[in-house]
Amino acid sequence: MLFDPLHSPFIHIHVSTNRNTYISLTKEGEVRVRTPLKDETRVRRLLVEKGDWINAKLEMIEQALPTHSLGETILFRGEIIPVLQLPQLQQSLEKSRKSIDIKKYYTRFYHNESLLTLPSRIRHYAQKMDLSPSEIRYKNLRRRWGSCDSNGVLTFNVMMMQLSYRHVDYIIVHELAHMRHMNHSKAFHDLVRTILKDEKLLRQELKAIRMH
Repeated sequence: MLFDPLHSPFIHIHVSTNRNTYISLTKEGEVRVRTPLKDETRVRRLLVEKGDWINAKLEMIEQALPTHSLGETILFRGEIIPVLQLPQLQQSLEKSRKSIDIKKYYTRFYHNESLLTLPSRIRHYAQKMDLSPSEIRYKNLRRRWGSCDSNGVLTFNVMMMQLSYRHVDYIIVHELAHMRHMNHSKAFHDLVRTILKDEKLLRQELKAIRMH
């Protein structure tokens, strides 16, 4: 649904101490405006100016990972797939129908798929970037897709297996690039872009994807 700057509802957060106005969107697509302005008419003028940007962000949110029916379908490689197409997972799910157990089997499935899929892709990009991680770990992380520490240890979220390959590759290159730049500086993004030309688009798309 398009956001109409003149009529659509938005969350007006008045902060008298702010010097500037900040517009943001929640993961649910709500438009929030933190501003020193009290007058809604003046705020809506700003929303008109940012209308194209807001609707572009909303489109990205709508294109985020789709939901699936737990126990019947699974989000795998960017698509919703019937569990029937994955015999090993189906057999595991037949052992229990409690939602907590189902989630456990899903996570185990993602973990196993990570071990099958990610090492060769990590190796490919590490060689391309002339980098050698000291260790690679696979974990079920709650808040991030991956990490890189100062010792060159890379950790990848097994839930990456929910994502399309293009997003998986972005996460891999992103974390490898941190071995050269432990920040998100211009040099860091330039390095990622030498490997993935659409780095900026991939980064924006990934920000809009909600972890399940």
